[in-house]
This record gives sequence, structure tokens and C-alpha cells, in this order.
Amino acid sequence: MPGVGAYSHGRFWEVDFLRGVGISMMVVSNFITDLQLFLGYSEHRIFWGFFAVTTAFIFVFISGLSFWISYSRTVKRTVRPYPKYLRRFLKLFGLGILITLVTHFLLRGMTVYFGILHFLGTASLIAIPFHRFGRYNLLWALFFILGSLWVGQLHGSIWLLPLGITPRRFYSPDYFPIFPWFGVYLLGLAAGSMFYPEGMRKPELNIPHSTVLSFLCFAGRHTLKIYLIHQPVLVGLLRLLYGPLPGLPI
Repeated sequence: MPGVGAYSHGRFWEVDFLRGVGISMMVVSNFITDLQLFLGYSEHRIFWGFFAVTTAFIFVFISGLSFWISYSRTVKRTVRPYPKYLRRFLKLFGLGILITLVTHFLLRGMTVYFGILHFLGTASLIAIPFHRFGRYNLLWALFFILGSLWVGQLHGSIWLLPLGITPRRFYSPDYFPIFPWFGVYLLGLAAGSMFYPEGMRKPELNIPHSTVLSFLCFAGRHTLKIYLIHQPVLVGLLRLLYGPLPGLPI
């Protein structure tokens, strides 16, 4: 029953709601980025910069929380949970590679080398050994977040991009390195251990479900699909309204 536990197929509405908030904010943030890249929009840069960071934080945090719930349930059902998360890695990272290829050939100077899908695929694997730490992942989170202050000053090969080590004068419109973003992911694991032990909501956390929030919950259940289609739709609309866009050959 809504408000008592999982409201659909073992899902928790509040998790889908937060995920829906995150993907909705990401659509808005990416639309502003498109306006900046293609049409030279430059208003309220501080606000939109803060908005983009907040969006990314929410999205990565809730992904870590979702991993905690999923993995906690999986390890109770099977002694071999790794194939499931290897498949998840291959799916997400494979889609990330596809985005890399598309942006490399279609967007001049705006290649996505290690974006959100690359990161989430990688995080779903490297988070496995961190599951055992539960709430102590707060300490590991600080390690990755604060460590980025040092790692971000380093420069090296493009193959080190996943860590946060970049070539000089590097630019990518979508970049989520392990330092610091895996720290945010681990904050989600720590929160999951406190509010969803063993993958189930604590009985005392009785959160009533409101149908007013159904749209965002629906979006939260389909974040990957929305993420994959929203940029082609947004760029297509800009192309339709403004004609040829700088850096876009089609």
C-alpha cells in the first residue's frame, strides 16, 4: 500500500521522486548549457553554475542510494551478485561510449569523454566493496571529495580522465570523474545504510505517497530513457528555431 512500504514492484516512491527531481533539473541545466554553447547565452552564470552543481549532486547521490537498496536486496537473494552489476556496467558504460562517439563526430570540440553514464557504470562496479562499510562510507566520501582538491591540480594523459586528472586546456561539456563524484555516490550509500537497512525502509519512516507527485515519480522510474533522448530533442528544437548552430555540422 502507498505510504507503508514499496509502492510498485519493490520500489520506494520517495526515491523515484528524488530521482525525478534530479533528471528534471538535469534537463533544465543541459538546456541552459545548450543555449550557452550554441547561442552565446551568458546571463546569470553564477546561478546556473550553482544550479548545475546542485543538479549533479542530487543525481549522483540518489544513484548511490539506489545502489545501496538494490545491492542490499541482491546479496540477500544470491551469493553471486556480481554478474548483475557487471551487466549494468556494460550497459551504462557502453551507452557512454556511444555518446562519446556521437559527440566526437557531430560536436566540434565538445566530446564527452567521461560523462555521467561512464561514471555511473563505473561506480556500480567499484561501489561493491564499499557496501560493507555502511554508514562509515561518510569517511570514504570525504576522502574522494577532499582528494579532488589535489587530484584536480594534476595533469596527464587523456586515459587518466576517469580519475579527474586531465590534459592541460581540457574541456568537456559533461565530465564526472571519480574524484570527487564517487564521494557523492558514497554519501548515497551511507544514507541508504541509515534509512534503508538491508534494502528496506525503516518501519518508523512512514512516508505517505501523494498522487500530486506522480509525474516526478514517473520520471524517476525512466531516468535513463529521458537522459538519452532529452539532448537530441533540445538541440533539435534549437536547430528548428534558430537554424544552423555553431559547432553542429548538421
